[in-house]
Amino acid sequence: MPSRKDFVRKIALLLLLVPGPLLADEVFLKGGGKFTGRITEQDEERITVDIGDGSVGFSMERVERIVKGTSPLDEYDSQASKLAPQDVDGWRKLAQWASSKGLSRQSRLAWEKVLAVAPDDAAARQALGFVQLDGRWLTEEESFRARGFVKYEGEWMTPAEVQVAQSTAVAEQARQDAERRATDAENAAAQAQQRAEDAERRAQEAQNQQYNDPVFFGGFGYGVTTWPSAGGPVTPPVNRPPVNRPTPRPIGG
Repeated sequence: MPSRKDFVRKIALLLLLVPGPLLADEVFLKGGGKFTGRITEQDEERITVDIGDGSVGFSMERVERIVKGTSPLDEYDSQASKLAPQDVDGWRKLAQWASSKGLSRQSRLAWEKVLAVAPDDAAARQALGFVQLDGRWLTEEESFRARGFVKYEGEWMTPAEVQVAQSTAVAEQARQDAERRATDAENAAAQAQQRAEDAERRAQEAQNQQYNDPVFFGGFGYGVTTWPSAGGPVTPPVNRPPVNRPTPRPIGG
């Protein structure tokens, strides 16, 4: 009786023989990240992967591992090579299939094949961004301009909307200028206040220094004098001329 391990091995072998879903080349990068598509170039130094909307390339030093597979790009090329230029239905189906696989560039190419044979094909026109206006297929830009729209700041607007947008922009600029002037005035006032406070502080410090100095005012009627120092020189007495007084007379003489 076969073991469970043998049974699992047979199932795996059968799965390898059964056609599976389309796979793509997967390039895993060191530190995370993965690119899925078709490897178009690879050597010892560099690898290039076509991801459908373009190609990306990077150094092999960044590659951790590569898993080979059959990509949707390969399937697209295979199916496209079998279609005749006049096969509108075939190109339409291929375009829809490519879009479902995320191959926007290939889908566009297939839709352009459809338009080359059927210029009025609605599905192809819509897929390629055309708009029908008055029975004519126009590009998005042509349709906007035909309806009187103008492009302003990257958006399509009516002339009235552009005028409102411009007026709003002018008003907004004026508001910002007024706010800036008000802020500048507040800053100037704050600086003036700070200078006044600094001047007052310096004046107070000067006054305090004057009171703490040993020179003092003796009082009303006196000039500036100094405290006599202990043991300092003594001012000599002032020599004044003698005063002549009359000789007193004896009593009764």
